[in-house]
Amino acid sequence: MSPDLILALMAGAVLGASAHRAGLCTVKAVAEVMTSGSGHVLWSFLKAALWTAGILSLARLAAYTPDLAARPLTPVAVLGGVVFGLGAAMNGACSFSTLARLAEGHTIMLFTLAGWALGITGAASLLPDLHAPPVPTQFPGWLAVPLVAWMLWEGFRVIRRARVEGGPLLDAYWPLSFSVLLLGLANAALLLLERPWSFTATALCSAGAAPLAACKQPAGLWLVSLAALAAMGLSAWYRRSFRLRRVRPLPALRHLAAGSAMGVGSTLIPGGNDGLILFGIPSLSPHALPAWAGIVAGIWLALTAMRFLGRPIPRIVCEGDICRSGL
Repeated sequence: MSPDLILALMAGAVLGASAHRAGLCTVKAVAEVMTSGSGHVLWSFLKAALWTAGILSLARLAAYTPDLAARPLTPVAVLGGVVFGLGAAMNGACSFSTLARLAEGHTIMLFTLAGWALGITGAASLLPDLHAPPVPTQFPGWLAVPLVAWMLWEGFRVIRRARVEGGPLLDAYWPLSFSVLLLGLANAALLLLERPWSFTATALCSAGAAPLAACKQPAGLWLVSLAALAAMGLSAWYRRSFRLRRVRPLPALRHLAAGSAMGVGSTLIPGGNDGLILFGIPSLSPHALPAWAGIVAGIWLALTAMRFLGRPIPRIVCEGDICRSGL
């Protein structure tokens, strides 16, 4: 096994553990805004992108140019984001959180994954030439000035909190700021190793649904995905949150439909909320931020419809940079 693959697997494990311990989820982020009026989780996703972008800007100043790619903004990408968001809200979880809940014994998420595969395969067969290959791009070095200033300020804040409250590594739940710091560092490592990765990219590349930069090393994508999933499973085992849940027919059909919508949406973008945050936005790809906003809008529309129909939205409570909910 090559040294760069070993480092990539370690980075994947850090990504999986960080996402699981913090409970990162775009559905939870929108639900927090709707139920508590705050946006801690939503802002945390953008901080993860800022950490990645900051490290990329420093690499650019050091004359190291990682393999980045950009896509043009199209209405199809935004539409794909909305469709993905509608499916994620129906599922109660997006990309990372679907795998995190599966690692905790929510076997119903297997139906989400099956629907995801069906949606990707169906959309790719109906629209085989929807996307052109991405255009190689370089991160502008001048952004290092504001980004490094932010990283110093945010890093000092994380260290100060850890000194006051103690190191969070052995805690059952990690603070959002600490988790997204690890998320950004691990993701930047993957990009500098020229192994861009996300769960969604793994699915899209395996189905041949879109020409992504990550598709250059398909076997590596699966290995990193397995490392992230294994880390989630170990994290669930450590905090004793693993428990096999019984699967009922009607919810299984709902998750199958939700996964299908997520699969179609990820093919239209192309990508999911994980890839947009981890790669698209830090790469300054024109399609990334509008598509992610489409995902947020789709989740908001679905949760609003649920509330209108009398279905309760779990309240998201954030205290001390830690957010918990029933999602």
